[in-house]
This record gives sequence, structure tokens and C-alpha cells, in this order.
Amino acid sequence: MDTETERCALRIIAENTRGVLRDIASVIAEHGANILMVNQEIFETGPYAGMGEVYLEYEAGPADREKLIRDLDALSQVKEVKSFQPFDNIFGSRVIIIGGGAQVAQVALGAVNEADRHNIRGERISVDTIPLVGERTLAQAVDAVSRLQRASILVLAGSIMGGDISKAVDRVREAGDPGYRP
Repeated sequence: MDTETERCALRIIAENTRGVLRDIASVIAEHGANILMVNQEIFETGPYAGMGEVYLEYEAGPADREKLIRDLDALSQVKEVKSFQPFDNIFGSRVIIIGGGAQVAQVALGAVNEADRHNIRGERISVDTIPLVGERTLAQAVDAVSRLQRASILVLAGSIMGGDISKAVDRVREAGDPGYRP
């Protein structure tokens, strides 16, 4: 995009039918915006049971964002459109801690304390933990980190960190960090 852009976020509730995501993306493209991230789920319970939720973050210029929301809301399959701050503005970078239970708890204690010091100064850092058992399970979790939004630091806590886990770490390094923005 040639002009100054801003990262924005929308949560769209829509019918769970073919073509809805295409229609939403078309409206966004018609407004000159660029979709950066999409998360889509189907509600299993509650007032929207059976309907779809599309959360997306997009980059847009100074065009009228209210018109974009009105045009999305005008789609026959769309039931609700709300604008939000992007996750980066709220949660910031993610520290992911993976490993054995007791080790994860101790590492998390230090990570949360350190994140708190940074967050007091205006940064945004969140800490996620997952205590797991078994080399295969740990390796799968490490591999999944490269697909997590905003994951910028991976901490492995524990002593079983060779073999498949080391190979998974190498794959994460090779994949790079798609969510990293300085």
C-alpha cells in the first residue's frame, strides 16, 4: 500500500455457509484494505450456535472504516460486525513456555515477573504455558509454535530436550516468525 496504513481488527458473526469468507474478503478488498490475519470458528453453544465467527486483522489507509463496517453488515449472511483493537495492541508479543509441569511453573513465574516489568513501561508481553509429557507430544507442540499468532519467544523447560524436540526447534527456527514486527 502506498499511503500510511493502520492495523485494524474486526469480529464478524455470519451464517456457516459456502462463500461467506469469499464475500467478506471481497468487500474488504473493494475498500482497498489488505487482510493480514484470519481466524475462523463455528460456535458450538450460545446464541450464535451453528454460526461462524470470523476474526480478522487488516491493514487499511485513511479511508472511511465505518463505511467498510456498513458494507460488511449489508451482506445477507452477516449478522454482526464489530471493530476491535488488534491483538498486538492488547496482548503484544507472546512468550510460549513448553515442558514438564513443575519446570514450566517455575519458568512461568520468572517470565511473568519479567513481562510485568516491561508492561509497566508500556510494552505488551503475554505469557502462555503448556505443561506436557513425552517427547513426541513436546515435539508436536514446538512445531505448532511457528503457526501461533504473535509468538516471539519459545522457552523449553525441562530435561527431555534432545532428539525429536531438537529437530522441531530447528524447524521453528527455519520457519521464522511470521508475527514478528519490530
